Amino acid sequence: MTRTPTRDLILAAAVRTAAEKGITGASMDEIADRAGVAKGSLYYNFPSKDAIFGQVVRDGFDRLDIALRQARGEAKGLSAMRAVTVATLEVLSDSPDRAKIVAAEIFRTDRPWADVVAPVRAGVVVHYREVLQEYAAARGESTDAITDIAGAAFLGAIAGAGLEWLLFHKERPLPEVAEQVLALMPR
Repeated sequence: MTRTPTRDLILAAAVRTAAEKGITGASMDEIADRAGVAKGSLYYNFPSKDAIFGQVVRDGFDRLDIALRQARGEAKGLSAMRAVTVATLEVLSDSPDRAKIVAAEIFRTDRPWADVVAPVRAGVVVHYREVLQEYAAARGESTDAITDIAGAAFLGAIAGAGLEWLLFHKERPLPEVAEQVLALMPR
């Protein structure tokens, strides 16, 4: 049987705790208890609670970045839009607790980890911007007005729909949710 590294146990416990209580309400004692480790192990692996949650948020964006790169592949136009929409929804559904935390933190610029997370977030937004630009170009439309703001808006639409689905409409199949998001796109 493979043993889960202590660091991974801590991060998983932090996600579960923050999903229930928020990051501010999550204590180091509770994270240690949930992880099944001594409190000293927390500080051995992370210098602070902020470092733990900075890693949680970075990991969320890193997982999304990897999924988007794989999903896009050679897809173009509406196929690429569908691929990134489905990939985003899959990442959200793989860890609804992490999705709630990242959604709550995505626009928080006052957190100690904001400067570290910002470039990772920006890198993810680029995928959405590029897909929107490719879709517009395939339709013969100008891509000049499609900036990172549009990419962030597309991410926000998918994430918002994904959280709505996971929290209030879990009975709906993922492809249906993806099509609801894509229904917003001109065809």
